[in-house]
Amino acid sequence: MEENYKLEKEYRVSFEIFRDAYHAFQKKFVYPKSYVYIGLYLLLAVSFIVAAVKDPSNYFCYLLIGICLALAAREWYNPKKLRNNLVDTVKALGEPLYKIEIAEDFVEISTIEEPENEEHEEIEGEEAEEVDPRDFPDEIDPLPEKSRIDIDEAFRLFEYDKFFLLLSGKQIFYILPKEGFTKEELEIVRSLDKKQTV
Repeated sequence: MEENYKLEKEYRVSFEIFRDAYHAFQKKFVYPKSYVYIGLYLLLAVSFIVAAVKDPSNYFCYLLIGICLALAAREWYNPKKLRNNLVDTVKALGEPLYKIEIAEDFVEISTIEEPENEEHEEIEGEEAEEVDPRDFPDEIDPLPEKSRIDIDEAFRLFEYDKFFLLLSGKQIFYILPKEGFTKEELEIVRSLDKKQTV
């Protein structure tokens, strides 16, 4: 069945945009929960400090203070470490080519395979043999399947200066940079927010 898309556009996500977008995602959905846990761990640590001041011979309180402070530090550090690791991975991958297709009630995002360079290098004065990918099936990574995001109550759109975040629930998100899009195309993306069912 041929879909009637309002917008079909190829784009790339730079690692700088990815870094900023992932940080924006964390601010909305990761940091608030982390701050609650940090507050609870620090509150417990303070209560154990008070108990240790009242009874300095209770060495178990010192152990619990250390555990609470370590857990609070972990809650603060882990989101930053995760973001840095993901940004480094995205930077190493380069900037793959993606395609967004916007229909009336869903969005599809896919990774596009770029055409190979037709030039062959010379190896010791001879032309390199053309390699058939079917000869090495285990060494070829297939492209991910097309992702479909239904525009329903779980869909959310957040707009920032340089990009959009398209979310399906609170776990899966897609980054759409504004660079390379015309005003009309950006308006089509913005209109997705108005189509959410309440």
